[in-house]
Amino acid sequence: MLSIDIRTIFLSYTIINVLNAFLIGFLYLQIRKEFPKSFLILLSFLFSSSGNTLLFFRDNLFEWVPIVGNTLVISSTVILLIGLEHFVNKRGIQIQNYILIAVFLFVQSYFTFIKPDISVRSFSISIVYILLSAQLIWLMLVRVPIKMRTITRGVGLIFCALFVIQFVRIFAINYRQQFGVTYFNLDNSEAIFLLSYEIILITLTYNISLMYNKSLIIDVKEREIKIIKLSIEKHQLELDLKNKELAFQALKIASFKEINKNIVNELENRLGSTSGVRNSDIHRMVLILKNLSWKPKIWKEFDDRFKEANSEFYLKLVTDYPILSTNEIRVACLLRKNHTTKEIAEILQRSFKTIENIRGLIRKKMNLQKGENLTTFLHSIE
Repeated sequence: MLSIDIRTIFLSYTIINVLNAFLIGFLYLQIRKEFPKSFLILLSFLFSSSGNTLLFFRDNLFEWVPIVGNTLVISSTVILLIGLEHFVNKRGIQIQNYILIAVFLFVQSYFTFIKPDISVRSFSISIVYILLSAQLIWLMLVRVPIKMRTITRGVGLIFCALFVIQFVRIFAINYRQQFGVTYFNLDNSEAIFLLSYEIILITLTYNISLMYNKSLIIDVKEREIKIIKLSIEKHQLELDLKNKELAFQALKIASFKEINKNIVNELENRLGSTSGVRNSDIHRMVLILKNLSWKPKIWKEFDDRFKEANSEFYLKLVTDYPILSTNEIRVACLLRKNHTTKEIAEILQRSFKTIENIRGLIRKKMNLQKGENLTTFLHSIE
């Protein structure tokens, strides 16, 4: 049977660990403002790369080095779990994992110094990975909010693969039953497991990067939606303000007309009770008041305000129906503002019948069918 050099494979695995730590470090520098707790993900990869580096030099250092290395690697998975809990905003209890690390450290020490047994040490590593993988699978596939599962599913599935691989490794450990050998002298099955760890590590790094990038894209889209909503709300507030100004302008026109009418009526009532000269003066004043120059100015201001507050409607109205007269446009504008015929008559100082006739002309020029509501149709013009 072809022999595979475990030391060479472990070297490549260690190098990949270090490279991935650099990649996660670069990712952290990019996202640390949006995800400050992503430092835990970086810390996890640093622990893992440090632990595997120590494990690679296990034969050249002290006996306790593999214990420290394996503990660092296991601890890195616990830190990763905590970091991912922060990412999905689902904090959990970690006391059981701290106890698990303590028990693992004891088992590794016992079967290194007191009763050396590499199979038991390997078995304990697989058991711990199974327990931690189960928690990570539950977090990324079940505990995570439903709307986030599309971006966490990849990481969850990777730990599903690790979960299965560790079960297979346990059976392989029981099958080989090798005692008193060093790690780099194990059979080819361990080399295959190392290769699978390399694939999982590379895939995990890619999926974690993808997970944060997808989350950033979703955040950007949500911010854009909020900005659009705020812009719409701002525009609506401005429109409401302009419409209030428009209503005030209409009332001002009506008020001016009412005051002017009252003055004219009062002066006309006095025409018969004054002398000829005074009579002529009052008559001239009445004529002046009836032809005051502020009329076109106020109406121009009214028209300008309405154009500003309802620019799209006004442009559509004059573009699609160029045959509408100025008075007809004003009546159409006031109808769109939900003023009744009576209110429009008061604002424009016209008779009810006149406004009714203008409404009829508007309907005719707009080719409305019998039964079609003019106000509803005007609201449909966008």
